[in-house]
Amino acid sequence: MPSECLDYMEQSGVKRMGLEFDSSKEHYHLKVFDKHRSDPTIWCKCTVQEDGSLSIHKVELNQVRHLVEDISCLFKDLDLRLMLCTIRILKNVDTKVESAIKSLVSSAIIDPNVKGGLRWPLGKDSIGERFSIAGVWHTNYRAFRNETLRLKLRHADRFDHQSSTGEVANEVNFKLIGMSHRLEGHPQLELSSFDGAVNSKLTMQLC
Repeated sequence: MPSECLDYMEQSGVKRMGLEFDSSKEHYHLKVFDKHRSDPTIWCKCTVQEDGSLSIHKVELNQVRHLVEDISCLFKDLDLRLMLCTIRILKNVDTKVESAIKSLVSSAIIDPNVKGGLRWPLGKDSIGERFSIAGVWHTNYRAFRNETLRLKLRHADRFDHQSSTGEVANEVNFKLIGMSHRLEGHPQLELSSFDGAVNSKLTMQLC
């Protein structure tokens, strides 16, 4: 999404949806490949400390994509990709995995001149033959919210170590607050029953 659209969302869309400013944050995301897992990708979200080092904020399993839809906006000269994803936070980390993640994080060097914003000294981007860095993200976002919706306007710089490719993107991320608890409390409800709630909360016009 062009940066002009992100600015438009912040200046006009936020007010129209009844949202208020929540927070502004910077994160580095490490994509760690674990050969011993059936779902081998582990995501580690990190924050920057005052001394310039990284601190682990949370560890997550690879997100599950339930819907991906590419939309061509012929009269706006841009394309959109809409994705519906769920993320699983990894709470119980065994000792070997925890030690490997901490070692990879502590070895990372912040470098704004490289794709993804992070690099490693030679030989420090892997732990034995089991763990290795598969990719990195550097993200900055501003978040807005109300009681039922959280909106993130995010700038992301990504690099995939496995394919040696990168991208820089501006993104809009919506989070329906409390939706998972509502689904767990009413397992008999179908996805279609939430259409009205979603449509009433998400209104976005392209600039």
